[in-house]
Amino acid sequence: MKAVVTDKRPCRLGRGEIRRVPQDRAYRGLVGYHVGCPCCGFVTAVLHGADGLHITEAGEAVSFSSPARCVFCAVLLRLVDGELTTEEDADVRHVRYR
Repeated sequence: MKAVVTDKRPCRLGRGEIRRVPQDRAYRGLVGYHVGCPCCGFVTAVLHGADGLHITEAGEAVSFSSPARCVFCAVLLRLVDGELTTEEDADVRHVRYR
């Protein structure tokens, strides 16, 4: 699915939407992104440099060097050139809503 870059607050992000983490104006580097999980809808913060993950930006095309894990359902979130895909492994929790 195509990741939609938005400026919504993290608590308002929908599935598949991403938002750049705001930062202090004096700091010009990239902090990270908030990612709305396509599977469960939970918003996960993916930080640049955490666990060796590097984020690259080319306009709307954002890429992660390695997949990030959703905090809630534990699915792997892979973002390459603005395309968000999910991968399941043994650690994934299958969440059901009634």
